[in-house]
Amino acid sequence: MNDHLELWLNYGHTVINNSLLENYMAIGLNETELVFVIQLQSYLDQNIYFPNMGEIANRMDRKESEIFAILHSLIQKNYISITTEKDDFDKVVDRYSLIPLYKKLGMLLTKKSEQTKSSESDINLLEIFQQEFGRLLTPIEMQTIGEWLDTDDYSKELILEALREAVLNQKYSLKYIDRILLSWDKKNIRSSNQAKEESKRFANQQYTQGRDSEEEPEEEMIPLFNWLEEE
Repeated sequence: MNDHLELWLNYGHTVINNSLLENYMAIGLNETELVFVIQLQSYLDQNIYFPNMGEIANRMDRKESEIFAILHSLIQKNYISITTEKDDFDKVVDRYSLIPLYKKLGMLLTKKSEQTKSSESDINLLEIFQQEFGRLLTPIEMQTIGEWLDTDDYSKELILEALREAVLNQKYSLKYIDRILLSWDKKNIRSSNQAKEESKRFANQQYTQGRDSEEEPEEEMIPLFNWLEEE
């Protein structure tokens, strides 16, 4: 084996997850702090849990005081912790840990995943509206649906139930659907099941009124629920 290659292999490897390299700025690290974290991780991987900061300073071509300042800052910001444990010889030793940093990274990745799912859900909601309306939505209509979700805090299921009511009444209008949602909101209806029960209640009421007026002259059939006139 080539001597240079053997020497290179003998140095070993430090494994850094790509998620840290991609998201270090998002969790509040700068480039210098990232390099310090990688240096510290290289010691931890060799079971050196409390490395000499002077050595890391030499590696990074920094003053030792600068390295201690970086370390202190990362501890203060809860990226690094110091624990006191007993080693294999029952001796009390201090150890640096990067677990707090990786917890922050894990929380960020979870949040990103949830945001991606939410974004995909919003896209699916827009597609459903376009299918029911038989046309593309305008930018203003897309904004309105986004406000229902983000500002008014209506659930996707409740919005779809309002869409279903509008389609049953052949009212392909976001203004009509908005009135439905406002009507439900006034009655503290926040779930699709509650909305369905309210629709059934109103339909039964309409049916009863219709039977009571059978002797009266025939009139135009009343739609399932005229939400625009409902107070």
